[in-house]
Amino acid sequence: MEVRRALLILASAQKMKVPEISRMYHISGEHIRKTIHRFNTEGMASLKPNYGGGRPPTFTEEQRADIIELAQTPPKVLGFPFTHWSLAKLKEAAEKKNIVSSISIETIRVILDEAKITYQNTKTWKESTDPEFENKKNESKLYTTAFRKTGG
Repeated sequence: MEVRRALLILASAQKMKVPEISRMYHISGEHIRKTIHRFNTEGMASLKPNYGGGRPPTFTEEQRADIIELAQTPPKVLGFPFTHWSLAKLKEAAEKKNIVSSISIETIRVILDEAKITYQNTKTWKESTDPEFENKKNESKLYTTAFRKTGG
């Protein structure tokens, strides 16, 4: 965008008329005139985009800072029964502590990424209640090892 605006200004400085510039760059005459006028009033700064588009942030900087602080606090310190945050648990905690009324896991991830905070995907497992579990597990390992050795 900046280069294109600069080309319009350069063409104008070389005494090209707006219709010629329009044909050359396939840009409307109205846009070319606005670009030249803006350059005449603002100078080189006018070449930078003046676009502030997109949806405004849903959460305030204070809310984001609170989420970041929460993510950096060990869960046990806050009375939670686990040692590491998952994105889902962080979401629940942020809502429970009224930092935000509602937030998606993806937004939590984006906030943490922007703050250069890494997180681990947590894995959960359950112990078997089967009294023969250890024996079966060991037999399975023996079978797998034998299967690999014989190839069959």
